[in-house]
This record gives sequence, structure tokens and C-alpha cells, in this order.
Amino acid sequence: MVKNPFACVDCHLILPDGEDQCSRCPAAQVSSQWQGYVVVIDPSRSEIAQRLQIDRPGSYALKVINR
Repeated sequence: MVKNPFACVDCHLILPDGEDQCSRCPAAQVSSQWQGYVVVIDPSRSEIAQRLQIDRPGSYALKVINR
């Protein structure tokens, strides 16, 4: 069975396998319930990064469900 990695509820960063705490938002909750996937390489040149208010490169979930 494949397990979804966790995503941060605040910044939507998808965490590396085995991690359950966001390094950018240590106090934020994380969730394995998320949808959509976007990889941002250069946030300053990315229209989607600007719309999602992403300022650092990385893999992000488009929607994170917090339960």
C-alpha cells in the first residue's frame, strides 16, 4: 500500500518521506489528505507561485484538507 506523504496545512509544502513536521512552519499541522501537485523551481518567474503565494522552490499541494 502506497502512503501519501504529509503536506503542511499552512504553506502546503509536501514533506519528504518519513517526515511529519514542516521545517518552514514547525508549529503548523500536517495532513496526508491533500489534492493536486505543483513543483515550483523559480518562484519569481512562476505565475502559479505568485497566485499561490509561494516564495521558495519546492513541491506543493494545491489543496490540503485539515481534519
